[in-house]
Amino acid sequence: MKLELKNPLVLMLLCLMTGMFLTISFLETPLKFQVQGITLQTALGLGKLMFGLSSKIQWEFLIAILILMLISWKNYTKTDFIILAVLFFILAIEQFWLLPVLDSRVDLLSSGKALPPTPLHDYFIYAETAKALMLITAIILQFKRNTVQ
Repeated sequence: MKLELKNPLVLMLLCLMTGMFLTISFLETPLKFQVQGITLQTALGLGKLMFGLSSKIQWEFLIAILILMLISWKNYTKTDFIILAVLFFILAIEQFWLLPVLDSRVDLLSSGKALPPTPLHDYFIYAETAKALMLITAIILQFKRNTVQ
């Protein structure tokens, strides 16, 4: 049994996207709150900026990946396209619902308003975790078995 790549460009883009995504979401985000001297207002503003930029870049990656998958569609299964659709769905939920609401909360907190707790931040963490799992699965699925000897 030999492993082959479905499309090396798709694998490359998935790996780049996953690396960028994991670095921002799971490394930079928690670490900025540990920087000595950084205020909550500054950390929240930085998070707002980073997640806004990150989501735009993720859209670009996903669109490029979709185009490349469609070009070599015979190499892909229904599962590959379902995983990509789930990634688009999660990103859309974040971009059009979670981030705008969380950004508004950042603006209100930065202006000194006290706000009651909300589960939206937890929902965003769940979405990011699901996205990470989907990306890792998509990378693994870029390899196919060639049973021809």
